Formats: sequence, structure tokens, C-alpha cells
Amino acid sequence: MRKPLNNGFTLVELLVTISIAAILISIAAPSYTSLTNTNRLATQANDILGGLMIARSEAIRLNQRVVFCRSDDGSTCSASTDAWKGWLVFADADGSDTPSAAEILRTGSISTASGMSVLASPAISGQSNRIRIGSDGFARTAPGSSSALLQAKLSVCIVTPAPAFNARELRIAAGGRPLIVPVDNDGACSNPSNS
Repeated sequence: MRKPLNNGFTLVELLVTISIAAILISIAAPSYTSLTNTNRLATQANDILGGLMIARSEAIRLNQRVVFCRSDDGSTCSASTDAWKGWLVFADADGSDTPSAAEILRTGSISTASGMSVLASPAISGQSNRIRIGSDGFARTAPGSSSALLQAKLSVCIVTPAPAFNARELRIAAGGRPLIVPVDNDGACSNPSNS
């Protein structure tokens, strides 16, 4: 008479399988965290870059000054020096350097839930957190077409060692089109320099 075969796992087989799974998860988790943070940085930096590009194209299209500024409420500009909570783009039709509801073209928010921060270089924070773009498409250091071209940076950053390049700088060189550059800040976030 034959004994029926047991079709199950032994305790040893189960422990070995769980141990292998734990090792694989411990190897994959840091890579996943790094990938997630990289995607968050890229998304936020691209959102701000889109706002800057809209400001530039609208200034040329409308043939008037358009302002990209920090906004904590989505309707007014803020001159605060801490991390940005949002931004807005407005066509400065009346030359007042403050947005009215009819002048606002686009707004955006900054995701602070994941430890994200956006910091401005002195050339931007010194202008009450405004980037003014003239009808010629150039950002300048002060209102008016005779001012020097703006050279400044916005830094999108997460305080973390993973990824190593924990910041994305939006660099505005000589008043022209901004570009995004990954930067290694040694896991910290600090205000960027102008150049």
C-alpha cells in the first residue's frame, strides 16, 4: 500500500523563500526611493520651466511685459525669502508689477509634502521674487528695456542623499531661455548663487 504524497512546503523551504525575498527587497528599496525622488524633482522642475517658457512666449505674443513670480495663494506675488509654495505668471498690462485677476495667465503649486523646496538666487529674491520678461523675450534685472540681462537660478531640491543629484537648478543665463541642470548638494538644500 502506498502512502499519499504531501503537496506542500516544509518549514525550512518557507524560511529560505522568505529570507531570499527579504534580501531582494532590501536591495531594491533604496533604488526605488532614489527613482521616486528623481521623478519628483524632474516633475517639479519641468512644471516651473513650463511656467517660465509660457511667460516668455506670452511676453513676445502680447508685446508687453510678463512677470513670473512666487505666489503663496495663487493670486498675489510674495516677497518672502523662505521656500516657495507656488508661482504665477501674469501679463503686467497696467505696469503696476502686481497681478489683478484679469492679468493672471497661469499658476502652479509646489509639492512640499515630499520635502520638496524651491529656493531663489539673490538676483530673483532681490527683485521681490519676480522674474520680469520684456516684450523682446528677455528677462532683465529691473523693469525697463535698458536694464541689464538677468542671470539667476531657481533651485528645486529635496533634502536626501538619494539620489546623489538631489537638486535641479533652473538657470537663466544672460536673460535668455532657462535650462534645467542636475546638481549634487550633498543631500542638503541651500539658496543657489546667481551664476
